Order: sequence, then C-alpha cells, then structure tokens
Amino acid sequence: MEDTNTSGTDEQRVLMTWQASVIPKHTRTKKWYTIAGTIVLFFAVYGIMTASWAFTIVVILCAGMYYLIRDHVPPLKTMTITNKGVQLEDKFIRWEDINGFWILSTPEYSELHFIPKIARKSDILIQTGDQDLQILRTTIGSFIPELTEKRESFLDALLRTAKL
Repeated sequence: MEDTNTSGTDEQRVLMTWQASVIPKHTRTKKWYTIAGTIVLFFAVYGIMTASWAFTIVVILCAGMYYLIRDHVPPLKTMTITNKGVQLEDKFIRWEDINGFWILSTPEYSELHFIPKIARKSDILIQTGDQDLQILRTTIGSFIPELTEKRESFLDALLRTAKL
C-alpha cells in the first residue's frame, strides 16, 4: 500500500552533507620509509635465520605490496545527515539502529564513528573533512547520544601512529 501522508512530519530533511574519505591519507617521510624498511629487513633476516621460509616470503610480499599501493588516494564518499538517519553513499542507517556516536580528533584529521545497535557490526566511520565539530556534535546529538567515554582500540591507535 502506498503511503499518501503529505504532512511535513514524515518528510526527510537534509541537515548536513559533505564529502570526505573513509580513511585518512597519510603523509610519510623518508624517515618513515627508512624505519619501515629496517623493520622489514629485520623480520626477513629473522625468517631466514630460523629457516622459516614462508614467514620470510610473506614479510617481503607484504612490504612489496605496501610499497606498490603507497600512492593510493582513498576515494571520497558523500555523507549526509538527515532528520531520519545517516546516509553514507547508498547505505542508509536510521537513527533507531544506532546506539550513539563519538569523534576521534587527531592533529591531522577528525573521524566520526557511529556505533550500530547490532553488536556484530563494526563502527561506521568517515572523516569529518572541514566540518565544524561543534555543529556536527550538536546536530547529531539531537538524535542520538555522544559516547564521550569511547576511545579507539589499542590496535587502531597503533595503526594510526604507525601511519598504516
């Protein structure tokens, strides 16, 4: 049956929209490549000395693949905040399906995390781009709570610090 309700209460309104990548693009210096190369060399030598050929091959292949994709620019995604939920490209999540949100702020970028109610699903995240974080907090906070106690996991912090 088609919904013929024309009242303004069921209408979806766009509150904010922006484009940003899902993952940050890190700038790596020669020092970073030197340290990473030294670590790879150490593990490759260790693999050879312990006759762990599979380990040595995996380390070298991982380093080679990482070097080949070093200039990859993450694609931009369109993020839209509406009065009904969040739209990330073609995926729409209703406010009722989200437990809350939190924002990771680093010196280089800020990242918006949505925590889904279904525990098996991972956080939905996107870079905030040039959005004002206070306006973002206020807008989203009017629909779902901000989870101020949330922090990034140890592994995420390690990957971010290592610029991986």
